[in-house]
Amino acid sequence: MNWIDKHWLHLILIGLYLIVLVRHALHGKRNVSSIADYLVAGRRMGGVVIALSFYATFMSTNTFIGAAGKSWTYGLSWCVGGVVLTALAAISWFVVAPRFVPLTKKYNSLTVADFAGFHYDSQSVRRIAAVIVAFASLLYLVAIYRGASIALERFLDVPYVWCVILVLIIVTGYTLMGGFESVVMTDAIQGVLMLVGALALVIALLNTAGGFEGVKTTLLNRDPKLISWTDSAGLAAAMSYALAVGVKYLVEPRQLSRMYGLRDAKAMRTASIIAPVAILLTYLCLLPMGAIALSVLDPASITNTAGKVDTDQIVPALLGDSNVLGTVVGTLFLLVLISAAMSSIDSVLLVAAAAINRDLLNPNRPDNAPSAVASTRIWVVIVSVAAAVTALQPFASDIVSVTKFSGSLYGACFVPVIILGLFQKRRSAKAAKLSMILGGSTVVIAFTLKNTGVTSLSEVYPGMIVGVVTFLVASTISFDSKLQPA
Repeated sequence: MNWIDKHWLHLILIGLYLIVLVRHALHGKRNVSSIADYLVAGRRMGGVVIALSFYATFMSTNTFIGAAGKSWTYGLSWCVGGVVLTALAAISWFVVAPRFVPLTKKYNSLTVADFAGFHYDSQSVRRIAAVIVAFASLLYLVAIYRGASIALERFLDVPYVWCVILVLIIVTGYTLMGGFESVVMTDAIQGVLMLVGALALVIALLNTAGGFEGVKTTLLNRDPKLISWTDSAGLAAAMSYALAVGVKYLVEPRQLSRMYGLRDAKAMRTASIIAPVAILLTYLCLLPMGAIALSVLDPASITNTAGKVDTDQIVPALLGDSNVLGTVVGTLFLLVLISAAMSSIDSVLLVAAAAINRDLLNPNRPDNAPSAVASTRIWVVIVSVAAAVTALQPFASDIVSVTKFSGSLYGACFVPVIILGLFQKRRSAKAAKLSMILGGSTVVIAFTLKNTGVTSLSEVYPGMIVGVVTFLVASTISFDSKLQPA
């Protein structure tokens, strides 16, 4: 059987999907006449599409491949993280959004970095925030590129390097053309595909594994701790992951950028209901996936060269085995993984390019300057190529670790400056700068110590503590000669 005979159905579905991408890219391009159109679609989007985009942007291959496989190791206690993640998503919409969105309009803000700069009346705060956004975005992009390319490699029998190139060309192309509007419209379709795919995958996998009883028997025979919801090791891993990753719902620029596009308060109310519900349903389906796979997969099929089980390979291995999911479900889920990758890469590309071009290099350039959109597009290409090249390197191998690290950076740097700052009556720019620098530095140090075996403590905890405490103490002392009124 030649390659086309084996993959003709996959190619047809991918082709149809690409046609939709092109249509949205062309539609979005027609509506881009300013940098505000390119970055936030002129703040004219409805609640349903923004909610689905918020959901799809977060539910990347890091979730569908990285997080879904971890319950192989930790069992059902790993699934508790889904409750924490859903709660953080709800806080983002019901607590943060009602204060954040009106201020973005008041400041005429287009990015999280410029919001911080306007909020604290400080260009240096804006530039520091831009550096953090650019660095953390690149890390996250590497993880997404790797997740998408692993899935394509295993399922289409295409070399990994060609998979990276294919993802690079497709997602960079439509992001360049249509900007925020084409990204959000495409995300909405991708979100529906992801919801359907998650449900189809867990149903098919449970059926192959012999239902809930079959899974329960396998887990009990392997290790009774795997069936426990309160196993300490699993809970510790789940909580560190949920906090490090879930804090992105509150402060990550790609998530907050969705709120910029809302056209009115009614759209925000609609989004605040749809987004958390979609997130909860998906986590209920995906997080037990690794544990269920213990009843289906041979560990040898997902063992790396070091002789250890690579949980990032579990979902791709399931997709590549037609006996597990069947041709139709497997093909559908391939499209879901592609959707998950695209919906995250496009958003992060826009965020990173705007942070570098608009907030770091040209913070004083007027938004109506003729070069504003063109130069942002150039940086979209530069960032995307840099992430793709990095994804080819060996050190980019652990998707979950890279995701946690980028999330920890955002949590330590932006929870105090953005979230706590929303509720301050008087604000200190020096407190904001100090907390971002010390919080971010703590995350880097803690991550290094963890990966050299000095400690097992997740970097999210010391980073958040140092960032928040520094911000509160410095705000109280206040080194500023002038505090900004609320």
